Amino acid sequence: MEQSPSDAKLSSSSALFNQLGMQYEKSFGHNAGLHENLRRLLDLLPASSARVLDCGCGTGKPVSHMIANQGHRVCGIDASQTMVDLSRKQVPNGSFERANMLKYEAPTDGFHGVVASLALFLFEREEMTSMASKWFQWLQPGGLLLLVVVGAEDCATAPTPEMYDSDGECARGIPWKFMNHTLPVTLFTKQGWNKLLTEAGFELVHSETSLFVPPTEAGCDDELEYFVIARKRVTV
Repeated sequence: MEQSPSDAKLSSSSALFNQLGMQYEKSFGHNAGLHENLRRLLDLLPASSARVLDCGCGTGKPVSHMIANQGHRVCGIDASQTMVDLSRKQVPNGSFERANMLKYEAPTDGFHGVVASLALFLFEREEMTSMASKWFQWLQPGGLLLLVVVGAEDCATAPTPEMYDSDGECARGIPWKFMNHTLPVTLFTKQGWNKLLTEAGFELVHSETSLFVPPTEAGCDDELEYFVIARKRVTV
């Protein structure tokens, strides 16, 4: 049976991250902006035993590891079995499974928090829009989302005008250098993300940009990352 474009991308992503393994953590685990915003999220969660989903958990460090060390119940999903295995080893008190986040079914009692850190760079606009709705559905009322992305306007290779959709909120086919691979990616602008999250039912709590410079041997572009903490609005 022929794969859909989405499933083909998932297979390609899984193969890449299966190959990278711990090399990914060595290149990205020391991200100061991520550590700072994780601490900010943890300060906003219930004092203990919050249930948090690490969406695209990678090796389990730093995100799941920090969450579990604060006494919370962390669940992680990733498309790469190698990454899931590493997470289970490095965060033994967490729960991890291989899953396509677009098809993931959350537990009925939901989560107090969701983290999606640089987990969407192979997604198309329509898939990212779907994920915003899914995060909202997975969170308990008042639950918190920490999103880490790169805005289209902040990409190391600036998008040309024809790459942008007609509304100017998203650009497609941007060359992205990642772990010695150059990949065409689709990115929302920062304002595009703000609008998408608001329309999905979130209220923005905090946002900031922070420059992350990977080690030279990682073969990656520098990343001006956009951090957003958003709360699921409670409707009366």
